[in-house]
Amino acid sequence: MKKILIGLSMCIVCFACTTKQDVIDGGVSSPYYDGTIMEYLRSNTEQWGYTVQMIERAGLTDLFEGRVDTVPTMTFFAPPSFAVYRYLMDCKYKGVTEDRYESIEDMPVELCRELILKHVVVGKYLKENIGFRNMDYAIHAKEQDGGTTFTCIGKNQVIAYLERNTYKGIPEAGAIEMFLYSVTVGKMIPLATPNIQPKNGVVHALNYGYDFGKI
Repeated sequence: MKKILIGLSMCIVCFACTTKQDVIDGGVSSPYYDGTIMEYLRSNTEQWGYTVQMIERAGLTDLFEGRVDTVPTMTFFAPPSFAVYRYLMDCKYKGVTEDRYESIEDMPVELCRELILKHVVVGKYLKENIGFRNMDYAIHAKEQDGGTTFTCIGKNQVIAYLERNTYKGIPEAGAIEMFLYSVTVGKMIPLATPNIQPKNGVVHALNYGYDFGKI
């Protein structure tokens, strides 16, 4: 019964979210975290519990601890725990895959590794390093020459881009917002909170409504 209640409460949170950038509780009041990305994720089990489990199952703890020489810093488009949880439930009840995984420990190590690395870019790229979208074209248009394109370690490609919101009816006079588009999947990826900065990189937290793995 306890698991059911937890699942229902998480669903309510999910339905309250949209693809628009929303602030989530990342566990810190400052954008800076005095520890590694792995330590940051482990510091908030409610927000990142299943995410941490999958990283550990994938054998990628050293990467997220900054102990891989070829990846001293990284950018992590971080899937929240609930997105991973929902993926597990879909596998179990909706037949998303041929296998039925009861837990992350039941999942093949290579599958966990593949899923996590789709969200990792070598190097630290803050919101301030991202280009603005050319507003004359959609982000997926072939004429689009704005934004910043990344190839993740998992070989998938994403475009991060900025837009300035309207303020009091004045176009492009408001706050600057960051967006994420998957070239590989051909869809927008809901972003929640960018620019969380542990010592070995940056975390751009994805929204609870993110469809895990489809990036």
